[in-house]
Amino acid sequence: MLSRLSAEEIAELKAHHLACSHLVKGCQDATIRLRRDRAVQLSAHPHDSVEYRAVEILEHVLGAWCETISIIRASLNQSSSGEVAVWQKPAPWPSVFSEETAGEHAQSADRRAM
Repeated sequence: MLSRLSAEEIAELKAHHLACSHLVKGCQDATIRLRRDRAVQLSAHPHDSVEYRAVEILEHVLGAWCETISIIRASLNQSSSGEVAVWQKPAPWPSVFSEETAGEHAQSADRRAM
């Protein structure tokens, strides 16, 4: 089903794009900093170190955010040319600091302690 995006939906897409752009930049900076600051550990034991795994995780997250930006950008480009598929706002992820998430982590820690 194709329809025109409303001004509010376009503004929401632009806000998501802006936020995601900042996340990408921050993740790129963190990856570069980690590689630079931990170069000795990374070169000594490249595949066995915590630092190596952290870089892998950052690169995975970075890839996901870059993919998200391209999807948002494509939606914005299509919206300027007319009709696009209906866009749905993504469901919010639980916050790291939310009570729900904190409760889940506390229960996991309790189970491990037993």
